[in-house]
Amino acid sequence: MITVSDYEIPCFHPVLGDVIAHGHTHYWLPGGRGSTKSSFISIAIALLIIASTRANAVVRRFSSTLRDSVYQQLLWAIEVLGLECVFRSKVSPMEITYTPTGQRIVFRGADDPLKLSA
Repeated sequence: MITVSDYEIPCFHPVLGDVIAHGHTHYWLPGGRGSTKSSFISIAIALLIIASTRANAVVRRFSSTLRDSVYQQLLWAIEVLGLECVFRSKVSPMEITYTPTGQRIVFRGADDPLKLSA
């Protein structure tokens, strides 16, 4: 059985429940490199997509680093949660789709505002 707590530090455990319950609109996650912030966020995004059938996600970062950082981190989260069979990923355009509902996680570079509308 997959336990999310195996992939994040204890201070993030109560935050996940609050995120799933939509307790706040913004979260400040403490910690430096190696603090599991990226792991926590990627797991939370995958779980939120499943829990909220009307939710989609847009990830904005520099386009030159999206594929090797944020996109790979989300693929990792889907794999550790054992959800590869219900998510489909593609790199052009870069997105991950939750296949039961068609919800999408899209990745756009914030370094070029014209790319954000695509």
